[in-house]
Amino acid sequence: MATFKARVLYDFQGEPGTAEMTISAGETLTVTRTDVGEGWWEGLNSKGQSGLFPEAYVEKVTDSNPPNMPAPVLPAQTAEWGEAQQHQEDDWDDDWDDDTYSEIPNNQHPTRESIYSNESSQNRVPYGGQVQPDNVSMTGTNMPVMDSKGTITKKSLNIFSSYVKSGLEGYILGTGKELPVANKKFHIFRESDDILARWEIVSNPYTVQIASPKKTSKMGGLKSFIAYQLTPSFSNVEVSRRYKHFDWLHDRLSNKFNIIAIPPLPDKQVSGRYEEHFIEHRRAQLQEFINYMCRHPVLSTCEVWIHFLTCTDEKQWKQGKRNAERDQLVGANFCMCVEAPDKEILSSIVDPKIDESLNYIVRLDQCIKNLMQTAQDQQKKCVNMYKREFTKIGESFFALGSAFEYNQQGMYSKASVDVKSIGSTYSIIGKLFEEQAKIDWQPLYDKLYIYKGITSDLPDILNLQKLSEQKKKECERTATQQVALADIRRRADVLTYTVFAELNHFQNERDADLRFTMKTFLQEQLNFYKNIVCKLEDTLRQFD
Repeated sequence: MATFKARVLYDFQGEPGTAEMTISAGETLTVTRTDVGEGWWEGLNSKGQSGLFPEAYVEKVTDSNPPNMPAPVLPAQTAEWGEAQQHQEDDWDDDWDDDTYSEIPNNQHPTRESIYSNESSQNRVPYGGQVQPDNVSMTGTNMPVMDSKGTITKKSLNIFSSYVKSGLEGYILGTGKELPVANKKFHIFRESDDILARWEIVSNPYTVQIASPKKTSKMGGLKSFIAYQLTPSFSNVEVSRRYKHFDWLHDRLSNKFNIIAIPPLPDKQVSGRYEEHFIEHRRAQLQEFINYMCRHPVLSTCEVWIHFLTCTDEKQWKQGKRNAERDQLVGANFCMCVEAPDKEILSSIVDPKIDESLNYIVRLDQCIKNLMQTAQDQQKKCVNMYKREFTKIGESFFALGSAFEYNQQGMYSKASVDVKSIGSTYSIIGKLFEEQAKIDWQPLYDKLYIYKGITSDLPDILNLQKLSEQKKKECERTATQQVALADIRRRADVLTYTVFAELNHFQNERDADLRFTMKTFLQEQLNFYKNIVCKLEDTLRQFD
């Protein structure tokens, strides 16, 4: 095929040891293949390096002269709605056996558009734009945020797109279309002014184990995929799920619960995805996702999650899929499923807590990213540098011992044996370092990955609360009917209670979960170095 140029829109980090290529936003690539499949292209960078990268991360560069008159442009909002509507209708009857992959990894799911990250201008009103919805007064705000490299920056937020997509205005004003009555209510309790809200404790906690991943094929082997076996403790009935099923589930959860932080899924990978170590690592990452879901008071009991865990019938599965995609109690309207305290929350209490929480989340997010980078660096060093260095030490001692043996003209030499044993011990230590990365640094990284996804979602959630408070105050200045104003205040308070309940859950999870993770990490480090000490002591005793 003919080659063409493409401009990189987003940073992409290639998986080490695979055919994936790391690319940076703004870079120009030469595309050599577009038929790789599953949303991947192949191409060359400016250094002549070849590799795979996601098609969705680049745009084709066209060299054409501008027309005499500009082509008419549809309003961005109308075009976007039409495409989304058509896409949704086409997807309702998707064959679930198709081995397709989303083009955007989990930490950039389009359903929850991040307004705290540096993104392209697609589907957004330009920062200087004047377009605003009717009867809504919105202003940009300067808030500390982090870019894709983890750098803290100040950014002028244009909140139009997120505001409309969340359904916040219709919910606060009560002007949306008539919605069905919620089948299930989620209860929130107020403890004190320090703990404004907490979710009702899960009455029947359970666990789910994911095990026995295996490669499965269909159509006479033309299509292959990895199936994971999930077993909930409340049923002990095993169900088989593929990664694409997890991906669909995550989209549904993100669409419905945009004021609840959804844990991220592991990134997608096209090359090496049938290798044993990759399959096992993905299983461990999916287990982390499942563990967080099972402990969440809302997510662990929501209908789509239970359907995902329990359904074994193909017809019921497709019907449940359609029900989830037609759910109308999504976005801010999820608050209609929440039973919150009747007591009104004063802005003088709420506003400082929201600002304090936002600043805290930004700092925590940066620290998590830093430790993740450290864990990843240490993992690579264990597998490569540390192993290489200790193997080199071992080879040097072993060569010296062999030289002693040579001087004895083939006769037994105690010194030769002892010195070679030192070399053997250091070579074994090198192998221990290679294996250790999977025992301590990798699990630590996987746990931090979950919390990085959570801390990336929380600023958007906090900002939605700010927008609802802003809309409530605007209505208080202009409202003429006290009955309608009371309803607006109540709906805004329910959303605020929901946000604080989610913050409370996150803080409790963070304290318990990360503390246990750090304790486990230290214990594994201690066991590792004790093992090294034992190896050296055993070798030392040979010299007695």
